[in-house]
Amino acid sequence: MFIDSHAHLSMLINERKIHKDQIIQELNKNNVNTVLNISGNSRELSDAFELEEEFSLSGIKILHAAGVHPHEARKASEDYSWIRENASKIVAIGEVGLDFYYDFSPRKDQEKVFRNMILLSIELNKPLIIHGRDAEERVVSILDEQEKEMKKVLFHCYTGKHDTALKIIGKNWLISFSGILTFKKSIEFHNILKDIGLNKVMFETDSPFLAPVPFRGKVNTPGKVYHVYEFASELLDINIGEIEQQVAGNFKDLFEVNL
Repeated sequence: MFIDSHAHLSMLINERKIHKDQIIQELNKNNVNTVLNISGNSRELSDAFELEEEFSLSGIKILHAAGVHPHEARKASEDYSWIRENASKIVAIGEVGLDFYYDFSPRKDQEKVFRNMILLSIELNKPLIIHGRDAEERVVSILDEQEKEMKKVLFHCYTGKHDTALKIIGKNWLISFSGILTFKKSIEFHNILKDIGLNKVMFETDSPFLAPVPFRGKVNTPGKVYHVYEFASELLDINIGEIEQQVAGNFKDLFEVNL
């Protein structure tokens, strides 16, 4: 059974109008039995909790992460009670970090909120899920400020440089690849995956974004993570079942969950 380690279910259902039954049907069709849902505010987190039972009845396990995205840093409140009050129901703080590609929020605000999220993850003893577009090196340097306390980190939808990826893995952190991995021009990311192997790797959809080949340009859904696994299997010339088992082990170790 496969895992989607990063999806935005509330956005997919409420904004992109993809019916939950369609999502469940595709998950079951592609043997994807676990989805880590990302919530950026209390409403999204509440929506995700409401979905949990219905997905569970269909054999799908939904896990939860919550955090303030860098895009929201400029207007973000410093009241994180919505995360603290649900600490027992979430497995990670995220996605959080820096985005120097869009710069929707000033960088000083992004860094302030990111540092707050790091401290919150330490307080709650939760792993961090990192968004680091065009800012991976800066993210690493800020994390290094809390290196003694920061034990578990996952860089989601990795699109950074090769040497930065090696640095991340060298710190015993993890990297997740999205549907971007399946794109023909993603040669650098192909080489990164080949070099780092599977011990510190996960796969994701980041749905509703970044649908993998052969669905590129369409609304992405969690069941399509199977195609990222399939591509990795062909790229590495490793049986997809072996990849499935290794990634599941990585996921369980990072988030300390039973699947």
